[in-house]
Amino acid sequence: MSALLIILRATAIFGVVSIAERALRGRASAASRHFVWTLTVVGVLLVPALSMTLPEWTIVVHTTPSAPAAPPIAAPSAPAVDEPTAPAGSSAREDEAVSAATALRATDVPWTTILFAIYATGAAGMLIHLVVGQNSARRLVRDAIVVDDPEWIELLTECAGRMNVRRSVQLLRSLERNVPVALGTIRASIVVPAIAGTWDVDRRRAVLLHEMAHVARWDCLTQALSAVACAMYWFHPGVWYATARLRIERELACDDRVIASGTAGRDYAGHLLEIAYSFGSCRAPAVAVGMARRKQLEGRMLAAMDASRDRSVPRVRVRVVWAAVAASIVVLVGAVRTTTTTAIAAGQADSSSLVRKAASALGISQGQLPGTWEIRPTTVEGTVHLRLVEINSSHGTSIKLDQLQGLTAAQLSGPGGPVQFQMRRDAGTFSFEGIVRNGIGAGTFTFALNPSFADDMAKRGFTKPTAAEQYELARSDVGFAYLEELTKQGYTKPQTGELVRAAQHGVQLTYLQEMGALGYKLGSLDALITLRDHGVSPSYIRDLAQQGYKGMTADELRNARDHGVGPEYVRGMRESGYTSLTMRELINARDHGVGPEYVKALGDQGYRKLPLDEVIRVRDHGVSVEYVRDMRQLGYSLTLPEFVTARDHGVSVEYVREIASLGYAKLPMEALIRLRDHGVSAEYVRALKALGYDKVAADDLITLRDHGLSAERIRAANARAGSRLPIDLLKSLASGGMR
Repeated sequence: MSALLIILRATAIFGVVSIAERALRGRASAASRHFVWTLTVVGVLLVPALSMTLPEWTIVVHTTPSAPAAPPIAAPSAPAVDEPTAPAGSSAREDEAVSAATALRATDVPWTTILFAIYATGAAGMLIHLVVGQNSARRLVRDAIVVDDPEWIELLTECAGRMNVRRSVQLLRSLERNVPVALGTIRASIVVPAIAGTWDVDRRRAVLLHEMAHVARWDCLTQALSAVACAMYWFHPGVWYATARLRIERELACDDRVIASGTAGRDYAGHLLEIAYSFGSCRAPAVAVGMARRKQLEGRMLAAMDASRDRSVPRVRVRVVWAAVAASIVVLVGAVRTTTTTAIAAGQADSSSLVRKAASALGISQGQLPGTWEIRPTTVEGTVHLRLVEINSSHGTSIKLDQLQGLTAAQLSGPGGPVQFQMRRDAGTFSFEGIVRNGIGAGTFTFALNPSFADDMAKRGFTKPTAAEQYELARSDVGFAYLEELTKQGYTKPQTGELVRAAQHGVQLTYLQEMGALGYKLGSLDALITLRDHGVSPSYIRDLAQQGYKGMTADELRNARDHGVGPEYVRGMRESGYTSLTMRELINARDHGVGPEYVKALGDQGYRKLPLDEVIRVRDHGVSVEYVRDMRQLGYSLTLPEFVTARDHGVSVEYVREIASLGYAKLPMEALIRLRDHGVSAEYVRALKALGYDKVAADDLITLRDHGLSAERIRAANARAGSRLPIDLLKSLASGGMR
């Protein structure tokens, strides 16, 4: 019971925080939401200890006593007769049988032991995974090479200052891993891939700022805490949801810190895109935090480019308040106990009897109550939408009004008032009562089983449905007409369980009939259920047929629906000029984010009637319409392949603007690409101008940068020479290996 209480308390904490977190979305920064989930993980980790140490706070729950069990009826006494004498040896055999039975009972394993063994196995597996992750992280640090390049170290120091990191952070380069990661709680390390040596300064800075943000926020510690919580509550979906939210908010919070420190959002989004698609498939150790994953890419890029986004970090005072509130909730949940007592109030026996009768009428189980109903008009004349709400579920469907006996259109559209009506199905009858007004109604309903239905099903070769199954069949109108329609369409005879599953998944008689009329007689009820689950409706099929996509197989329909290719998308692509695409081509375009809006926007920029493959390539390489428009405004009217090349080489709009503001306006795109490829950043040009080198040719800038002549080295050379050295002399010295 104590273990069950701990699970219930953890569930309560997860539930409260989930509600609070949803309320905070859009109103609080990612750092604030991450802090809330961190407090949640710490809280559920403390629940077992608090449950054993806190004093009890008891809540008394009064219940109605159940009817006393009838006393056993004594068998009538019989006159005494002489018993026959047992044969010799029978007593010994009886003793052996009793001993064997006793031994067998003694070896029975209690269910609590089995559950504990299952829990321990899962927890041990998660802990082993955590230990393996720790060892992988240690091995990664051990095998990596310490970066001692002055430019990297200078950049690392700059990023640490911008992220307010005061502790020492080691920079390593790994020949094995291809993804930047931060790891280590006490001794922090940042590991970059070997290819990082080819990155320009802007990308290096973006990566180091992101990983330094992880160090500043102690994300490796929260990652380890969430891993321990997953091991402790591995069976609980709440802990996995909390861990997922921690991971998402952690990366968004780090991105926010980087952008808030002065990095341009669009440039940073570009770095994310390229790093994710270059290294996104590589996984970091369990206790390390990497920079970019493809699954989170779209949301992070949109957040990075959102200028109105709240990127603030909660202040210490706010954190203290939240921590105090969280501690109060955890202590309250950890201390509460419930004690059940029996009490009978006046008239309670009568009311409990009525409740039991109503639950019995529902026909599902004695512990459930009658449900509620809602009715609303639809756009189809003579049809209404009826929604049934039970204790733990709800079910809505469109139904013809004439199937509701006792309810008329005049009652629905009239001034309103109380109504009573019924809905008769083969499996049973629903009885409704309530109020309707202005076409809308609500009330309560009960359900009465058809007592002959189960026997009739048995006569047709089906197993008899239980009361709960019969209710499911009645609610979805799965009856004898349904069975006849299956036979008519040539379906394999289903089992009762399959019929119930079809009812639960919304495969009703009308769906079966309409799909059959469209030619989809699939032979197996499971295949029809699969289509229904994937959202393939008769209207979806008809709309696609109107767009020219007729005779599609069930798998083709499901695949199209899964990939978001709907009639509106098809219509939009046809209006954009793509009138003869196959469904496979439409799915491919949809998967790559090419939609009618993107095609139209490119057309507005003068790029019309492009082959679809070219549009997909442009989209894949991150060439947005905004990028094309802004570059054209800067005087670069390029072809789309040229825009792709520029984007691939990191020539962003901001880079062009900064370089132009420093005296390099109207440079050919080839020159800009060469500058970018050789690491000539705006910061580098600005630093040279500060040293008095105002009009350095682009080729000279490349030469200086290629030979590692940073602004600091040039400043030192000038100091040693006692004057500003000419560019030609600097180039000569650089070629000769100046240090």
